[in-house]
Amino acid sequence: MKSMNKIKLTLLALVLCGGSVAAQTVFDGELLTSKELSGTARYVGMGGALGALGADISTMGSNPAGIGLYRSNDFATTFSFRSNEVKSKYDGNSYKADKNKFGLGTMGFVISTHLNDYGLKYLNFGFNYNRASDFNRNFKSGGILPFYTDQNGNKIPISINLIGANQANMASKDGYDIASLVEEGKTIFDNPNIGWLGGLIYEGVLIEKDENGYFDYLPQADYELRSSERGGINQYDFNISGNISDRFFFGLTVGAYDINYRQYTYYDEGYESNEYGLIHTNREIDGSGVDFKLGAIFRPIESSPFRIGLAIHSPIYYNLTEYNDAMLESEIATDRDNPNSEILHSKIYTSDDLNGLPSAFDYKLRTPWKFNFSLGHNVGNTLALGAEYEYQDYSKMHFKSDYGSSLNFTNDTRSMLEGVHTLKLGGEYRIVPEFAFRLGYNIQSAIFKDDAYKDFPGNSTITDPQFMRLNDIRNTFTFGLGYSGQVFYTDLAFKFDHYKSEFKPFDHPELVAAQVTNNKSQILLTLGVRL
Repeated sequence: MKSMNKIKLTLLALVLCGGSVAAQTVFDGELLTSKELSGTARYVGMGGALGALGADISTMGSNPAGIGLYRSNDFATTFSFRSNEVKSKYDGNSYKADKNKFGLGTMGFVISTHLNDYGLKYLNFGFNYNRASDFNRNFKSGGILPFYTDQNGNKIPISINLIGANQANMASKDGYDIASLVEEGKTIFDNPNIGWLGGLIYEGVLIEKDENGYFDYLPQADYELRSSERGGINQYDFNISGNISDRFFFGLTVGAYDINYRQYTYYDEGYESNEYGLIHTNREIDGSGVDFKLGAIFRPIESSPFRIGLAIHSPIYYNLTEYNDAMLESEIATDRDNPNSEILHSKIYTSDDLNGLPSAFDYKLRTPWKFNFSLGHNVGNTLALGAEYEYQDYSKMHFKSDYGSSLNFTNDTRSMLEGVHTLKLGGEYRIVPEFAFRLGYNIQSAIFKDDAYKDFPGNSTITDPQFMRLNDIRNTFTFGLGYSGQVFYTDLAFKFDHYKSEFKPFDHPELVAAQVTNNKSQILLTLGVRL
């Protein structure tokens, strides 16, 4: 979406200083911080455990010193086919959603310059494009929402309308009564003191005022949610590296990032007498970022090929813009005590109050530092073994407004996010000098704590309060084959990701999470030339 189409919400300066209409959450931070195991087919086939072994284009994104091991020029392109299967179970219901995608995985080159036979022997330059994350995923869940018992012993239905009613009550308490504003013909979705979900649900007659002036909502419901995510993170790495006496290798990589994220969500609740409420939400995140990576590899014993690698990645400094718009469609009886009463049909658009355009909010995200330690060893010319450990403390990510003020409601990361440990193992065996067989394995610890939830400010533009909580380990298995001639080489790899997570359509302590199984498969083909 072009910047000329962006609009700022009314009273944005006030929003940034105190109240908030932004929709950023720790789940957005995790989405933009996490990277998949991605790269050339050789890199993926060995589980990415090449930080100390080096000599692969993809290492400029993990340990930049790996490019220092090159002694010739290298040009390579990787093609990728991805398959993403997501299964969910809730209330005895099982759902499955699939998404397949073919695309470009990597494209890069290394220019190697021989300087001397001693001291600084090689100075190398490289560039690599990498699809660091792919967001393409479909998801579906549904079932009957339960009741909870309040402090007075009353059984209350759990519903998304409860969230909307709470927002409407909060706005009324602060002097912004949605019912009165609507009766006066005033717009509400450009008012930074009113939550969009509460406004939509009120105008769609899914909540109404009771005799005490509080907003109430409809009875028990069953829900169905369908969502589709599209886009990805493109990473562009620029590298300079060197080789000192074949004992010490160093490298610096400057990374540039381009983000394109689209999420379309349909949330439907069904009530008595065929009444229903459907919320359709569109979210978009566009932006760019930059980071710096420093790396070193050294051979502690001159006569041994054993190598140790160290790398540090700065935070990625993102400048982002989020767009939001939503629509609610409902059919509700005008008299809920009389199922034969007239049916009121409503269709409400948030963009009607915003000149037909979605809201736009500019903000900044600083991801956590990343630390990398690796080991590599060659046994003759037939076997290469690599091991790598990474640590990144997700609780250290930080959001800021475009004006530099902290977005406090998004920065409660320490209570929800974990420090993430990743172990990568890989090996390559050359059957004959031209043909190689590869295996790899990654294990990553949980990102979210068990009680993490999607923060939902009372005046937020969020209308899709659902969240997926990755609070289990993630396993990645890889396999690869390779052919290397004097000039041309080609590699093939297969990657399988398996992890479980928990899903809630909105946060409520009495709402049981759906159990979700994620299976992601990828086939990669690299074609390259070394000169």
